[in-house]
Amino acid sequence: MLFFKKKRTVTKYQQYREIGKALNHKIIDRFVDRVIILSSGKYLGLVSRGKRNTLIFDNESESAALMDFAINEYNIDEKNAAQLYKENAELNDIESEILDALVKSYTSLFIITDVKERDNKLILADLLNKNNDPIEIIDIGLSLTAPVGLLMFLRVVPFADFNITGGFGFGFNGDLGDFLLREYKLRAKNVKSPSESIKRYVALFKLHRLYGIEAEYRRLSRS
Repeated sequence: MLFFKKKRTVTKYQQYREIGKALNHKIIDRFVDRVIILSSGKYLGLVSRGKRNTLIFDNESESAALMDFAINEYNIDEKNAAQLYKENAELNDIESEILDALVKSYTSLFIITDVKERDNKLILADLLNKNNDPIEIIDIGLSLTAPVGLLMFLRVVPFADFNITGGFGFGFNGDLGDFLLREYKLRAKNVKSPSESIKRYVALFKLHRLYGIEAEYRRLSRS
């Protein structure tokens, strides 16, 4: 019985991933124009100083993070693009559920405390909100590659029966935890935005550019 429940959950996860990708493109086409993308890029430090209106990426993950920021963080009349699409588009049931989850989604710096490879799950502890309970997420790629102890800045997207990531993630070596928390507090104060979410995103994005590791993670050996 547990096997079939796990299979249904993974199948649903894969279905929602595919529909979510298509939904992101719809949101971008309707509510994320070049001005918003460039403004988001300026927040993240991606706009070239020498070439006006030119975005410079260090890797593919930064491009994914830029679009995540433009959809879920950048506000238009106090609403982000995901909220605007939810309020103005005709949606099927799955799209509506995905958008509800996106509106409730959040980013933070997490440490991976356990990996359940057979279930495609990871257990995370939120380092910025230490009073919170551990968070279980489904992510097939991370569950096969990310080691216990890895620090990650990512978006958690909560559904009724499981949580997923927002499609991007930035890793840091586990021994940098205390250092990152100190640097994060200093850098977040300098971000010119009233939004705590934007301050958190910008500070940790820029910290990854300085101290992060590449997305190709290798599982630590287990005795």
